[in-house]
Amino acid sequence: MPSPSGITPPATDIVTLSLISHTNAGKTTLARTLLRRDVGEVRDAAHVTLFNESYTLIEHDARMLRLWDTPGFGDSARLLKRLLREKNPVLWFLSQTWDRITDKPLWCSQQALKNVRDEADVVLYLVNATEPPEVAAYIRPEMNILGWVGKPVLVLLNQTGPAQDPTVEDTEAQEWKDHLSEYSFVRDVIRLDAFARCWVQEDVLMETLAPLMSEPKVEPFKQLKRAWHQRNLTIFRQSSRVLSELLTAAVVDGVDVRSETLMEKVGIGRTELNKEYQDAREKLAARLADRVVSTTNRLIEIHGLEGAAARALGNLTREHFHTPQKVPEAIWSVLGSVAGGAMGGLIADLKMGGMTFGGALVGGLAAGIGAYALIKSYNLVRGNDHRLHWSREHFREQVRLAMLTYLAVSHFGRGRGEWQESAEPTHWNSVVSVVLDEHQNGIERLWKEGVEKGILPDVLSKTAQSLIYDCLSCVLVRLYPEAALDL
Repeated sequence: MPSPSGITPPATDIVTLSLISHTNAGKTTLARTLLRRDVGEVRDAAHVTLFNESYTLIEHDARMLRLWDTPGFGDSARLLKRLLREKNPVLWFLSQTWDRITDKPLWCSQQALKNVRDEADVVLYLVNATEPPEVAAYIRPEMNILGWVGKPVLVLLNQTGPAQDPTVEDTEAQEWKDHLSEYSFVRDVIRLDAFARCWVQEDVLMETLAPLMSEPKVEPFKQLKRAWHQRNLTIFRQSSRVLSELLTAAVVDGVDVRSETLMEKVGIGRTELNKEYQDAREKLAARLADRVVSTTNRLIEIHGLEGAAARALGNLTREHFHTPQKVPEAIWSVLGSVAGGAMGGLIADLKMGGMTFGGALVGGLAAGIGAYALIKSYNLVRGNDHRLHWSREHFREQVRLAMLTYLAVSHFGRGRGEWQESAEPTHWNSVVSVVLDEHQNGIERLWKEGVEKGILPDVLSKTAQSLIYDCLSCVLVRLYPEAALDL
């Protein structure tokens, strides 16, 4: 297959992975996520993919990593019974002519088996992790069939759901390893969900594949693995830059409000000044919400996804950004359905009139982060420029929001279709809290340089980029301790 550049690399420099599974287990969906583009057809039906399809995962210095999406196995039990009757089962099966109309399961099984035998350096065998391994009756016959071919197999756990605590995930993977331990050609089992994977898990996939390569493919794959990591690292750095711009804008943003008179300082005649403070808070919060939505959309684009963040909530903030008693009950229902946990408690407080409808609520919801974002402080402070700025405590929560927004986008598999807001795993916030505590000095330094010292944005941007890069790196290391991040 010619590469996108029109040059076909030498055969020894093509490394081939065959993606195979029982029918309707999500092969094409995973292929879309790994390729970062829409390929094939995705439907909740058996045998949607009828022919072997080849795609280039990455090409680098005349080396190519190729992925085959196969039709998958059909009636595995019936197929195994037929094969057991033959002296050379695989050769007999592949020499038969099956009708893809009248006997689609056997036709699809034949196409998949041909591909594994003729093309694969390593087989990626996908299983539906929503089923306990002992319940998936098709596993045993399909393992026996793959065993006859003699290619190394790496099992991928798909449809695992949202990311969970690493100890929970390790337990699930171990259950599958124990179940498949009798098959020596199954070299390992890892999680790789088409809907909720992160690029760090792709690097884990590459590290796991490396020792499975035959001698002629070791060096080509080593170079391809390095190129794959560098591409992901470039996206990570771009994301850090985008988030650093968000944080820089947060510390330099301010609103002009006149100074207090002597009478106002002792609490006399503050009505007009209080109104100015309220207007300033709403202006800052509205601008913060817009920046968060814009930043999220840029992250979506950088990660090769489609769609836009928070269209409905963005409109909601602009149209109904008033005091709580002026917000219609229907609006509170919408907000309550998106939020939860601590944010739900904040909404209840807002409905009681205890606080103004400020940026903590809007900023969090606009990015789809909900309960975690910006709930600590509404305080405004006067900066070196005498304008009102977000407080130190509020800015710290904006750093939290930046990290959680990154995690939400970087874990969104393309197989899910267009970007959409969704609930984030609760353990993310716990990990982010630890990292925030570790980087407290750096966060305070950035805030002070922007608000109290009035340092120029260009200088602040470098500090912000270093801060968010370090924070995100620490978060990923904690979430994926098995990954050789090399950040």
